[in-house]
Amino acid sequence: WFNTAVMIHTIVPCVLIAIGYPLGVYAVEHWLTIPPERLTACVWVFRYVCIACFVGMVNVPFQAMYTAKQEIAELTIYSFAQTVANVCFMYFMVTHPGDWLEKYAMWMCAVSVVPQLIICCRALKVYSECRFDKAYLWSLSRFKQLGAFACWQAFGGLGFILRGQGIQILVNKYFGPTINGSMSIANQVSGSAQTLSSALQGAFAPAITNLCGAGELEQMRILAYRTCKFGMLLALIFVLPLMLELRTVMELWLVDPPAYAVELCWCVLVMAIIDKSSAGHMLAVSATGKIAAYQIFLGSSIILTLPIAWMFVALKWGVCSIGWAMITTMIFCAWGRVWFARTLVGMSARYWFFRMLLPTAGILLLSLAIGYLPRMVLQPGIMRIGFTTTVVEAVLLPLAFWIVLDASERQFVLNKVRKAVRR
Repeated sequence: WFNTAVMIHTIVPCVLIAIGYPLGVYAVEHWLTIPPERLTACVWVFRYVCIACFVGMVNVPFQAMYTAKQEIAELTIYSFAQTVANVCFMYFMVTHPGDWLEKYAMWMCAVSVVPQLIICCRALKVYSECRFDKAYLWSLSRFKQLGAFACWQAFGGLGFILRGQGIQILVNKYFGPTINGSMSIANQVSGSAQTLSSALQGAFAPAITNLCGAGELEQMRILAYRTCKFGMLLALIFVLPLMLELRTVMELWLVDPPAYAVELCWCVLVMAIIDKSSAGHMLAVSATGKIAAYQIFLGSSIILTLPIAWMFVALKWGVCSIGWAMITTMIFCAWGRVWFARTLVGMSARYWFFRMLLPTAGILLLSLAIGYLPRMVLQPGIMRIGFTTTVVEAVLLPLAFWIVLDASERQFVLNKVRKAVRR
């Protein structure tokens, strides 16, 4: 299966680059709204992105082997090293003013490619499954089976690609490149706020898949519910204080934030919380392998974001209406995940709604209401950000511990805390 996956993840990227590269260059040069003096630099940015994407796609089977072996610690080390390297490079950029667009793209390409090459080499050396064998490279039956699964996954992924890139093109054509910057900032802030939650989701995925494969559906359902609970709560720990102090954070970070950056960031953060609310259902459905109908629904729902956003913009509802369109389709996707998980693996929609979603929503609103109080007495600044964060966490964490988590989950958390304290 590894050999088959490597062949698929080599052939497909070659085809995509062969077709997509000339089309992409044409789009950058003739379609997008870009200042003429920046056109050559933007074409080079696109080239570096193509290189990083190609290596990333070829690396998928090797990364998957790490995940299957649950070697999360080593992957975290690579991620941490990337972050440190980026911080150092950003500091160098700030202290050496100049035209950094092409150099920045080249750096981001390098810092993405190098760890992935290390992962490939390490996997080939460490794991016996990562060996190339001529007899396994061209197995037609395995190509068909893995290809069928991959095609449905790709259809769902295509929806996310069309939403992400399509929204950026829509913003560029109607509102110009400045609002593209605002959208990119919103996505960056949302991604950073979800780092811990996404890491937990990645750690739970192999265990959920293994339990489903072993037929232990009850344990799998418990783990999927916990993925939703802990994923939402870990996201809220970072998102709630940020939502309250977003404008101040933006001004401290960017000094003069682009127009609508704060409003779009709000929308993307709300969308992220909705996404985490059904993350466990998504993993459970994927673990069954019966994903054709699910991916058709998911991809179609995500693609709907584009026409809905276009309609809102055509009605002159403004830039923020694009965020409303994204939130609307994400709510629909979350509902679909819950329905498919109930149908395929017996996960209770009632339990999800009454024992997870409603309590978490109540805690969220109460934390926001109490966390707003420091804004009424303190001036904007770092001190108010720290005070707001403290108040929000003082409300959120105890209420989540006693209301959202059940007895076994509370014991699980306490055991982990005690173990950390002993260490």
